[in-house]
Amino acid sequence: MILGISTTKSAVIIAETKGAGGQFVITALRTIPVQVRSGDELAVLLQSLDAIFARKGRGAVSVIALLKCSSGRFGSCLEAIKGEAMVELAAVQRGIRVVKVAPQSLKKSLGCAAAEKWRDRAAELFNPKGKLRNWSKGAAGAVAVAYKVAGG
Repeated sequence: MILGISTTKSAVIIAETKGAGGQFVITALRTIPVQVRSGDELAVLLQSLDAIFARKGRGAVSVIALLKCSSGRFGSCLEAIKGEAMVELAAVQRGIRVVKVAPQSLKKSLGCAAAEKWRDRAAELFNPKGKLRNWSKGAAGAVAVAYKVAGG
């Protein structure tokens, strides 16, 4: 199973997926609400992530696809960056490989038209009827990075 993960100011969004290409399927979407103002809150997030990453057997996590936070003038907020760091720490503690995916690489992976945004294309491919919750709040990124890492 590939976990696609996107971090935002207020949540860590996890897309559980399997398959690749035309066989790519979202099996579950989870949202872990977070407020990372203190070390205690970071510790709670780390415990939550560890519990998800700890699965064994058929549901075991083989790799984590992580949507990289961006820097610069229009970069990610500090809370999202802290969430990304906690995902990496939890994965390292479990021995799970993390593949960091830059948002700008998703256009090509998703087969976007020249002027098309990757979020719009992800919605077209994986949420055409708009039924998946939190799609615009990070789920699109989590699913898109999992698809890219799966070889989509």
